[in-house]
Amino acid sequence: MATLATFQKSLAQTAKHARAWYWSASILKTRDDYLARGKLGDKGLGAVYVYLGKREKAIYVGESGRPIKRRMHDIASPHKNAPWWKKWTHVRFMNVGDRTDRLTLELFLILACSPVANTKPGIRVIKTMYATQQSLQPTPGSARRG
Repeated sequence: MATLATFQKSLAQTAKHARAWYWSASILKTRDDYLARGKLGDKGLGAVYVYLGKREKAIYVGESGRPIKRRMHDIASPHKNAPWWKKWTHVRFMNVGDRTDRLTLELFLILACSPVANTKPGIRVIKTMYATQQSLQPTPGSARRG
């Protein structure tokens, strides 16, 4: 029988493997490369990106279905106005065309890297995930019949 602990362990391992794979397969660029015209290598069809600070510590993980530089200027939430924007020194990114693939990878990277600036979704301690949901579930066999 599957348990919550088994599920949490699986999530942690998958997040760890996702981070290792992403780090080996993604492109690392400096801030100067990012800001220069044509040096990023973004194909504009979707990407998963990680802004990094000192010692490659993740500051923000995101995904976009368009060129990632456009997030700097978004009307609703422009990256360039975020408190963390001036703190990043490098960016890792990977062209990923499929939205489900982007969202899945983004979430696993947030779980693995604990980027301080992410809020939606925010960082989580995997071993605490779903703990409150278990107390909300009815005991098997206790459902009322109406």
